[in-house]
Amino acid sequence: MKPIYFPFTYIPEVVGKALAACFGQTAVYQTAGTKIPDEMKKLAEDGILDLRIPVDRNGKLLDKILKDYRGWVGAHQGIETAYLKTIADEIPFFDESASSQIRADLKKTGKRTPSAEKPDPLFQAKLFLHMAQEFDIENTGLDRELMEIEAMEEDFMKDLKGEDDDDQTRAIVRMVLEKDDPGHYMTKERLKAWALLMQQDPEVFGLIVTGSRAVAEHIIDSVPETVRVIRFDTVPVGAHKDEALVKWRDQLMESLETLATHPWPSEMDNTANPPEVPGKESDVAFTLYIVPGKTLPEFFAECVGTDVFRGGSKPGSAWFKNTLIGLVEKK
Repeated sequence: MKPIYFPFTYIPEVVGKALAACFGQTAVYQTAGTKIPDEMKKLAEDGILDLRIPVDRNGKLLDKILKDYRGWVGAHQGIETAYLKTIADEIPFFDESASSQIRADLKKTGKRTPSAEKPDPLFQAKLFLHMAQEFDIENTGLDRELMEIEAMEEDFMKDLKGEDDDDQTRAIVRMVLEKDDPGHYMTKERLKAWALLMQQDPEVFGLIVTGSRAVAEHIIDSVPETVRVIRFDTVPVGAHKDEALVKWRDQLMESLETLATHPWPSEMDNTANPPEVPGKESDVAFTLYIVPGKTLPEFFAECVGTDVFRGGSKPGSAWFKNTLIGLVEKK
């Protein structure tokens, strides 16, 4: 059983490594093959990410709309990341004047969105996620620059005080996982758009994972049946190929598959705590939740308050009896 990351399409490198520590390989959606971040391509080459594109069409049009929007912002407000942060609550990025201008520009170039008279929900979801990914990349880039400065300052002060060495890489890993949580922005809209994209994937998943505390809290509030199953406080990051960690991870995934496919309550088979691994970069915490008796479509229908799976169940979906939700975060 493979987990899939949600409700984002962008995974920074340090988050990818944290996921690798817990699961080995994690699937993540992309809206198109035209704009995959280089760091995610590298994680895929290393076997850490499985990049999935359920519907690989309209990629150039998505890029065009994104470019036009950025141009509109640059002409009217400036394109500084600080401005992008101020409009976070307006995602999906189009206010009425911006979208009208972009539609006019697209008509001039002879390009129109699919089903202009009757908007296509899937295209709208892909556009939302496409632009949300750009927003998340912008914010992560700014945060990383600030964190590198903070990490160097922290190391400098420790050197002055003669404290144990904690190199810059470890400090950055710690701060990335606790920095501004993109899940705070338009949480419900992100979940709905992501669920619509997942509906197009022929593969069936029983375990979804996130690095966003805000997303986890939204789920707990929206789906009161959600139960916390177990928490591991010290999963070592940066040594995902260590033999002892691989063995622990394999046992963990076997237990998770049992939980997902058998009626609740079910035991975790006394899964041991993660091993101590020499040379690790840091530790992350992994918390597991279960939504008993609900498949992933049923879970999302309740979570976002609408049925986004009108096409019916996918073949093989009956194999899963419960939905599992993982949260990977700085402890």
